[in-house]
Amino acid sequence: MVASDRAVPLLAVVRGVAQQLDLAPGVGAGTCSKENTMSVPAPVGPLGPRIPRRAALLTPPALLGLAACGPNASGGSDDSGDGTTLRFYWWGNTTRDAQTNEAADLYLEEHPELTISREPTDWGGYWDKLATQVAGGDTPDVMQMDEGYLAEYSSRGVLLDMGGTAFDPAQFDPSALDAGKVEGTLYAVNAGVNAPVLLANPAVFEEAGVEMPDDTTWTWDDLVEIAARITESTPEGTYGVQQLGIQGDPNQSVFLRQLGGEKFDGSSLGFTAEQLTQWFDLAVRLQEAGACPGADAAVEESGQTVDQSMFAVGTVALQSQWSNQLVSFDNLLDGTVRMLRLPSMTGSAADAKLWYKASMYFAVAADSALQEEAVEFVDWLTNSLDAGRILLAERGVPANLEVREAIAGELGESDLKVFDYIDAIAEELGDPPPITPPGGGAVGDAMQRAMEEVLFGRVSVADGVAAAIAESESALS
Repeated sequence: MVASDRAVPLLAVVRGVAQQLDLAPGVGAGTCSKENTMSVPAPVGPLGPRIPRRAALLTPPALLGLAACGPNASGGSDDSGDGTTLRFYWWGNTTRDAQTNEAADLYLEEHPELTISREPTDWGGYWDKLATQVAGGDTPDVMQMDEGYLAEYSSRGVLLDMGGTAFDPAQFDPSALDAGKVEGTLYAVNAGVNAPVLLANPAVFEEAGVEMPDDTTWTWDDLVEIAARITESTPEGTYGVQQLGIQGDPNQSVFLRQLGGEKFDGSSLGFTAEQLTQWFDLAVRLQEAGACPGADAAVEESGQTVDQSMFAVGTVALQSQWSNQLVSFDNLLDGTVRMLRLPSMTGSAADAKLWYKASMYFAVAADSALQEEAVEFVDWLTNSLDAGRILLAERGVPANLEVREAIAGELGESDLKVFDYIDAIAEELGDPPPITPPGGGAVGDAMQRAMEEVLFGRVSVADGVAAAIAESESALS
């Protein structure tokens, strides 16, 4: 989705949940309370009250015991009358929803004793709803999981250890399998491999009379210059690039890695104030050059769905994304989208510091009474050739090497673009970044808020950077 990875600090959310559930401090894990609709107070950060864009995990030890009281305490249900219902929760888009439903239908043909309750939603509401379900003991049996939350949810005992279950990792790319591990334990199964990318709309380049850049040699300065020329040479309301500062990741992490930093270093921030200042300066340069939409439009854009984004409607030439999102955008733009490497500091693709990331994972609830059925379903989704032929590369390039090879000849043009891009950057990759620590989901929100304040001219870059770092460090602590 267009919206980036954001969260509110866990402690503030937990306090709000405890108040809603009438839990006194120290309430034990075996205590039950009536489930309520939760209203989470917005925490206050260095730049004032924050409106959270997604809630952090609501499952400290005192709340984990509520799982025994919630509607899903038995794990799944038997409401079909003649079978068992497996709840499957995922975020996505129209393309992913259609493919996932088709795959689930096929699975049910082979397992008529099951019913699969499908619960798709968009990225923006996914984490709020999941956190509420977990706190209320209503965790879905199978759920999509994101790297930004993997350590958080696994550390709270929400996710099943997949090691020793029926899941078969034999055909998985070892690095792709390891991406689902936290401290050596496999809590989630890689649903697809992807990488940072800039999507380009050739029609906007052509309208502006600007040539497509050589993405193996261009720099961030080149990006600013090219994007500004596109804005100047197209009708009002069309821009060269989205506001990368508002978008955040993956481009923020790419930029910081090129400076020698990382988003995280263990449970701490992995970059300096000087490095973050350079990132903020780039966002200001894009805005001052007219290369991107102004702050108002950029903030509005950050909450748009894929089909309503400025890139999808043809009013932005370049948009940062993860590579698996190409399929959806390509479908919306008649198969014309190009995939470009992000720029480097040096003009060499070998210095771009891109990496392979799990686009998302499939995970199983630790408290599900349908663990066996849930694990078998996840195994089928990731290891079955039949599932691979349906899901293709929309969630990323399959992590199962056998599936990857088997479906290569059956891919459409959009999926082939993703495969080709993943192959093209293979020799240029940097080391994978450290996994997001518990509380790390709030860092993206802190960066976003501070960036907005700077781009609206309310605070200086220096003050915005200081506020972002202070709030991020507080969330991590």
